[in-house]
Amino acid sequence: MGTGLNQGFHLADYTIFVGVLGISLSIGLYHAVTGGRQRTTKEFLMADRRMKTVPVALSILVSFVSGILVLGTPAEMYTHGTQLFMRTVGYCVACVLSGLLFVPLFFYLKVTSSFEYLEQRYDSKVLKLIGTTSMLIGNMFYMGLVIYAPATALEAATGFNVWASVVASGVIATVYTALGGLKAVIWTDVFQAGVMVTGMLVIVIKGVVEVGGLERMWNINKEGGRLIFFNFDPDPTQRLSFWSAVFGGTFSTLSIFGIGQTSVQRFCTLPTLAQAKRAVYLNIPFLIVVNVLSSLVGLVIYAHYADLKCDPLRSKAINNANQLVPFYVIDVLNVPGLPGAFLAVLFSGALSSLSSSLNSAVAVTWQDILRYFFTKTSERNRALINKFLVVFYGLLGISMAFIARLLGGHVLWASLSFAGATMGPTLGIFLLGALVPFANSKGAICGILVSSGFSLWLSIGAFVVRPHRSTLPTSTEGCSSQFNASEFTENFRENLTQFFSGNLSQFGHKQLSLESSTKMNLVDFSGTSDGTASELGRSAHTSQIHSFLGLTKMYEISFLWYCAIGCLMAMVIGIFVSLITKSEGERKTDPHLLIPVFYHICCCLPKHKREKMLRTKFIRSGLSETSGKEHQSNLDLKADGLPIDIASAKDEDLAEQDSGFKDDKLSTSVESVETTNTINTNF
Repeated sequence: MGTGLNQGFHLADYTIFVGVLGISLSIGLYHAVTGGRQRTTKEFLMADRRMKTVPVALSILVSFVSGILVLGTPAEMYTHGTQLFMRTVGYCVACVLSGLLFVPLFFYLKVTSSFEYLEQRYDSKVLKLIGTTSMLIGNMFYMGLVIYAPATALEAATGFNVWASVVASGVIATVYTALGGLKAVIWTDVFQAGVMVTGMLVIVIKGVVEVGGLERMWNINKEGGRLIFFNFDPDPTQRLSFWSAVFGGTFSTLSIFGIGQTSVQRFCTLPTLAQAKRAVYLNIPFLIVVNVLSSLVGLVIYAHYADLKCDPLRSKAINNANQLVPFYVIDVLNVPGLPGAFLAVLFSGALSSLSSSLNSAVAVTWQDILRYFFTKTSERNRALINKFLVVFYGLLGISMAFIARLLGGHVLWASLSFAGATMGPTLGIFLLGALVPFANSKGAICGILVSSGFSLWLSIGAFVVRPHRSTLPTSTEGCSSQFNASEFTENFRENLTQFFSGNLSQFGHKQLSLESSTKMNLVDFSGTSDGTASELGRSAHTSQIHSFLGLTKMYEISFLWYCAIGCLMAMVIGIFVSLITKSEGERKTDPHLLIPVFYHICCCLPKHKREKMLRTKFIRSGLSETSGKEHQSNLDLKADGLPIDIASAKDEDLAEQDSGFKDDKLSTSVESVETTNTINTNF
């Protein structure tokens, strides 16, 4: 192995990395040969609805936390300071709202796809397909990004071939998801959550010790202007502010934890509502821990290089800010085991998010589209079709990674902006249906189409114009006395490439590095790269055009507002169109598909007052007062965390399975309200 190995991966690093991948794969194999062996769609997609609370909570967490966060959050802290950390407040608020409002709404409808609610609420298959299509398109983009972003950072810092990394992570996640179904995904997520938290904790502890203690690290960041928490400027064109972080974070997280397919599918695998709500609430401390650790990683990295007065970005030791963490681990924390542990953290984030995306994409594709064409197919063959769908989407995700390299800008920015543009309008029509009784399908369709178009236009326009390119100041005064950055990086890449490949020629490797450097402008977050003259010319020309059209200011709106803008626009348009298209012959909205907001807002009122409001809502909706009392009774039971007629629910599941899922909608008739508490309960 030679001396080059001493500067890169040791045997301990390689062992840790391979061990993590091997354990992840073995979990999928275990669930493929145990239990029901994934022979039914209910087991494959919903884990037989018999999971435990903590594993589901951790699975929801790591479905949200990916390699994008592990790389992107430290990069954000390093280049722009800690203002983005305040989105943690929005995360907590969104978890509370999700558990209080959306979990009960979906849980007793026993949905597999969250978009089934849209069909039941609006009586529109078209709207369900629009929501499903939007989710699948966004999911495909996200899968490509979540695979490619960590791979590019690893290549830049270690020389590990980017496409080998993409294919390896894609194949492993696809295999254990196809073999073990949702059970394998959830239990693998539990293992990977432990790996990610432990790895980040080790990096923080070791980094704080290296920089001279927590107090010194904090003071260096304070002197460097990185500690920014309370920028109360209300201007929405500010890249980051307290308001955009908190309110933008609330809307974006609500679209994931409240109505996101990944979360809905997971909390619906639990046997009782109390457990489902608890799984969502547990993510509050989990998210705080993950955000604190990932932010501290960025502060530690800044403190180290600020103390040296040598910014690796400006000195060209790395191509962009998303390579900061792997570069720091190799440059500073290069003791046996730590680089391998970090590599395991990065791949765990990619695998968990990819497997969750694969499983959720298969669930909505089957439940919302394909199952209608296989009504006479045996249950075992249906499960087999779902496994083939996993392979299909896995290959598609790997293919999307090749497209992801065409993007520019910071990986976290790209993820949040495009996700916000697609998920905001979807959240809007869910809230419209759950909160506005008179909303109809015409209003919802107009709302989601117009708001999606506007949000995507806003996001793509900002992507082209590239506002907010400035970063906080750094220094390169000490670089010449510390090391030659280019020489260090080139030598290190060569050593690591020789370790992994063993036979790549020096000329070939330098050629690969040159190509990689060109492609790696993909995730140039900091805006400090020089760029070419033609690039600057194009930017100036584009800026002049958009200034003339008066659009530049609009494109400067913070990417954190995209989800909120899309959501509110969809609701406003939906309400307006519903009002002008409302007809006398429209059927009454089933109250069980609505969220009783006033019941929760007026929680301090005496119980008999709230009961009266609830009964009044039922009577005005065309249902009997008895139904209102039954609904109130169920509310009280569920508030105590008691399961309502769980045995009846299981019997219905078996009956639905035996009938080949022919009845694609749950009954919302008055008879169903009076006879089946399980389906008809909203809270």
